[in-house]
Parts: sequence; structure tokens; C-alpha cells
Amino acid sequence: MERLRQAFLRFDRRHGGAEPPPRVQVFIARHPVGSGVVHGALQGLLFAWVLSGFDEPRRMLQAVLVGVVAGLLSWLGCRFERRRQAYYERNGGFRRAPVPPPPTDEELPVWFEGLQWICYWAVGTVFLWLFGQLRNPPDSWLRSAVLAGIIIVGGWAVRRYKERRHR
Repeated sequence: MERLRQAFLRFDRRHGGAEPPPRVQVFIARHPVGSGVVHGALQGLLFAWVLSGFDEPRRMLQAVLVGVVAGLLSWLGCRFERRRQAYYERNGGFRRAPVPPPPTDEELPVWFEGLQWICYWAVGTVFLWLFGQLRNPPDSWLRSAVLAGIIIVGGWAVRRYKERRHR
């Protein structure tokens, strides 16, 4: 088991695991139960909404089970991430930059970043839905929401990639 752990840590260091994690990742790792509950509730509600067209009570039980399993997996992943961060903190693995200056306008609180993402997604969903009404047949809200989510996450990934290249 120790050899597997050491192999994972070598792989993690090689792929940037020794870099300090973003604030959102630290926040989620410090609150694994809350993260698991929120993730499980959102997954369960999404699954229940998808299955709401069926009148069978078994479907709602399936939605609850999907939410519970998603929450447990999320909690487990957060616990794993918390242990990984603690290992690097304990062994001096994170390459810390000098003490950062006080927060500026560019550095936003974690809750505000999350609110900002939700607002971008909502505006993108409405915009894509309105644009999709020009098509025959018109786009649904679900399709517009999924496309907006893909566009928002894709833009974030490109921005992160560019930031890492400039370091």
C-alpha cells in the first residue's frame, strides 16, 4: 500500500501537485461534509428533475439514491484532497511564494467567485435560449443551460492554462 501511495505522490508532483492549490480547492477540502451535502443535493435534484416525467415512485427513490451516492463520493474525494494538502503542508512540498500583498480588486472572496460563476451561467443560458429560438425547432432550456455551462467552464480552463504558461 505504501508503494502505491508513493507512486501517486510522485505522479502528483510531476503534474503540478506541489504547487499551492487555488483558494476554492482549499475551501472545499476544508469542508468535506458541506461539499458532499451540496453536491449530493444538487445531483439528486437534477436526477429527480430529469425523471419527473415518470409517475413511478421507484424513480424518486432512484433519484434519492443517486444524490446520496454522489454526496458520499464527493465527500470521499474532498477527504482525499484534504489529506493530500496536509501531506504537502507537513513535508514542505508546496512551493510557497513570498507573503502576498493585501487583496486587490483582482482577488475576490471565494463566495463572490461562486456567485459570479452562477451569474455568468444564468446570463449565458438566457442568451443561448434566446438565440436558440431562431432555430427550427427551437432549443430547450436544458440544452441552453448545458451549452452555457460548457462555454463557461471551457473559458475558465483556457484562462487557467494561459496563467500557468506565463509562470
